Amino acid sequence: MESWFKQSLQPLYSGLPLFASDDPQEAKLGTTGALKEHDLVWRSGKVDSVLHRTCLGDLVFFILRYGAAVHIAPGELRDFVLFQVPISGAAQIRVGQTVVSACPRTGALISPTLPLQLDWNEGCEQLLLKIPRRRIERVCGELLGAELIEPVEFSPEFSLVTTQGIALQHLISALLCGAESTRAQPRPGQWLRAQEEALIHYLLLGQKNNYTEQLQRHRPGAEQRSVRAAESFIHAHLQEPLTLSDIAKASGSSVRSLCMAFQDSHGQSPMNYVRQARLAQARKDLLQAAPGSRVTDIALRWGFTHLGRFCAQYRRRYDETPLQSLKK
Repeated sequence: MESWFKQSLQPLYSGLPLFASDDPQEAKLGTTGALKEHDLVWRSGKVDSVLHRTCLGDLVFFILRYGAAVHIAPGELRDFVLFQVPISGAAQIRVGQTVVSACPRTGALISPTLPLQLDWNEGCEQLLLKIPRRRIERVCGELLGAELIEPVEFSPEFSLVTTQGIALQHLISALLCGAESTRAQPRPGQWLRAQEEALIHYLLLGQKNNYTEQLQRHRPGAEQRSVRAAESFIHAHLQEPLTLSDIAKASGSSVRSLCMAFQDSHGQSPMNYVRQARLAQARKDLLQAAPGSRVTDIALRWGFTHLGRFCAQYRRRYDETPLQSLKK
């Protein structure tokens, strides 16, 4: 798990937790209500449990700690796919016949139709992401262009130190970062929906599952997947400094491959795409600005630090100056 990814999880700790308790029964009831009925056996160590929950559209994020070592047996999850990875500590996660040794470098992607048992070590704290089974299966069917004949079952072990794992961290980070900025400046529901879809597409196309062979025959080229991942990352971080290497890393692609894919898809470079997206947002703010707003403030908000260059680019694209747009 990358240090910057841990930092991006901080919004999940904000607000009051669902519970924080040293009572074993209260902890069991709290996790049952948030996740699923399960058997819970307390082993060594002091009970120091806490559960944070953040809902983003259909996705639900949790930060969960028991404090003590525990054995958890929920059986099949049935209605949702669960991604989990320790932020600290370690756990043994048995999904079907596979045992995943989970740590901050390795998580588990747990399918809803496979039996599940977990052994958490003392002091283990985990990130959990709950994704509705219906969303996974609907997207998989859309990618295949056919109705599924059996449930989607993923290979459980998920390394976070591979290119694929780092790209997933970028996708989750972008989702959480975008949700934070939405509190100050609400975004349309389509934005969150697009972020959810990008994450689900990435899991289906990037993590081995029982439909992988069919998806490889039907899926778009790797270049197009990289472009979609890059677009999601760009729009989620549009008000932040962005470099070409950052975007390539988030897309799981090399800089050269991403540039070629953007040229094929958009007829422009990734950084020009960023600039055009920022101009579009600046124009939107100029046209909707309250009385007394300044062009300089709006330009800076969208990453244009050189006002003269911003005005020239804006006029070239919209055939009017930013000030003319502001006065409309």
